[in-house]
Amino acid sequence: MTAAPFRCNYTWTRVEGSIEKQIAIQVGESSTPDFVALDDLLDLDKCLILSAPDGQEACEMRLSIAPMYLPRAVSLVVECPVIECYHGRLNEYDSTYHGELVYTLEDVKVFRFDIRIPTDIDELQLKFISDKSEPLCLYGTRLYLVRNADPLRTMMMMSGRKINPIAVQLRLQDTDLSEKAENCKRLILGSMQTTEQNIANNNTTAQPEPSWPDRNTDPAGAVTTDPDGGTLPKLFSKMDLQAGGPQNMNPALIEIAMKQYIDAKFAELGRALDSRLASLEARQNAKFDRILELLEEKSRSNAMVE
Repeated sequence: MTAAPFRCNYTWTRVEGSIEKQIAIQVGESSTPDFVALDDLLDLDKCLILSAPDGQEACEMRLSIAPMYLPRAVSLVVECPVIECYHGRLNEYDSTYHGELVYTLEDVKVFRFDIRIPTDIDELQLKFISDKSEPLCLYGTRLYLVRNADPLRTMMMMSGRKINPIAVQLRLQDTDLSEKAENCKRLILGSMQTTEQNIANNNTTAQPEPSWPDRNTDPAGAVTTDPDGGTLPKLFSKMDLQAGGPQNMNPALIEIAMKQYIDAKFAELGRALDSRLASLEARQNAKFDRILELLEEKSRSNAMVE
């Protein structure tokens, strides 16, 4: 079963409806997706009603996106006139949006919001500015995603921490790797060091490196071998969602996923090379056979002349 592309929670208490079913996913190729029609966005069967607990101010919707995807926009139909948008794990304010009034029923007003996300982020917070004394009703939400071409880089950049190539090398030094995997490991570690140097050159202030999570986590249980986990983006997606975010991931899981992916890719490359070499060898043997035939024919002709 493929891991979900996002996780969502609200700071208000759910009274009615399902949080998981309330959000529809649309995966596309464009960084500026076309927003769906109101009839496609509005779904009364997916209505979610939230109530404010004591001491809680505005309701917040918090979205965490799996590394294999990037959010590009979100559309909502909600009984709320204003939404504040925040990006990233630091909850940085982005902008304030005023909704388009789409329905009015007595004292109830329903607004539509279409919010574009031009930057690459993996955390999105929406704060609903509404009357605290009334429940908040959401009638439909659609999240527009694109596939992330480089999920490993996203995890490194978004988490605000660095993968230490030396530490990875020390952890892998006693690991029994094939010759091809060992060569690829050196290539990846060299790429990591280059990336780290580029980041250091492009940033004037150094970011503190958070501590690693508990190493007692069983990595073998987190990285599965089912058909849906056979690619690097899917492996990192599952690991990220199981750990509750890249900041909680055990580095051992990253090493295991890299080793599995590297070995699988080199095995695939080896099969392709073997097939190619066999084809070249067959053609070369055919040429040699033809040359021998021509030489034999020439030898017989010379013998007859003599």
